[in-house]
Amino acid sequence: MFKSQQSNKQITVIGLTPFERIFLLIAPPAAGLIVGYFLPSIADWAAGLPWFPFQGPLKLVASIQEIWLTAVTTILGFIAGMWLSAEAIKDSLIITVSDEELILNIADSTHRYSRSDIASMLIDGKELVLLGNAGQELARERYESTPAKIADAFVKHRYSWSFDGDPYEAEYRLWVDHTPDLSPALNALLRARNQAMLKKDMESAKEMQCEASKLGIMVKDRGKFQYWRNPGKTHEVRYDDQ
Repeated sequence: MFKSQQSNKQITVIGLTPFERIFLLIAPPAAGLIVGYFLPSIADWAAGLPWFPFQGPLKLVASIQEIWLTAVTTILGFIAGMWLSAEAIKDSLIITVSDEELILNIADSTHRYSRSDIASMLIDGKELVLLGNAGQELARERYESTPAKIADAFVKHRYSWSFDGDPYEAEYRLWVDHTPDLSPALNALLRARNQAMLKKDMESAKEMQCEASKLGIMVKDRGKFQYWRNPGKTHEVRYDDQ
């Protein structure tokens, strides 16, 4: 986390520290090299276990007794590690906060929020949550920094921070298929999102979560289950620092 001056406006930027960035650049490629180098030996060992899955590919790799195979798998492991490093850095959240606005950068997306549109902010598990003046979620993004650093940055810039967690936590309800309080379209959307989560397709699940927000409900996950609330029917919430 660091502060800088831009156009006489003090900002705080929160993201990966230099150490974390260096670690992400080195660790996955190194792990890929090691796994790639030993992959032929691992395949030979696993091919002797009848219960182990993927017996066909394993036996094929084990049957190739050539020195070039180790070189190929080592190079492929290194390339896979480099790809993981690039994806991890690209998908890390960068938070830029000033007294007037908040900017969230993740992957190729940039989202700006005026301070006047933000009622409160909080940490929910490993996600940073922005709440609007009508109780709606403006954003819900995974973060890499520590909760204390994030909270400290926003408090210094005089944003309202909810130290007691989500003030609407009690209003979330477990989603089950064909929930009568939801429209058929929303039930279909959450059904599709549930399938995406089961398939570990988190990108699609995130997109459908945003779509649900546009249709009027907030969705969050607790373990393998989806919970929802309707911000239009929430009670009035007061924040201690307002």
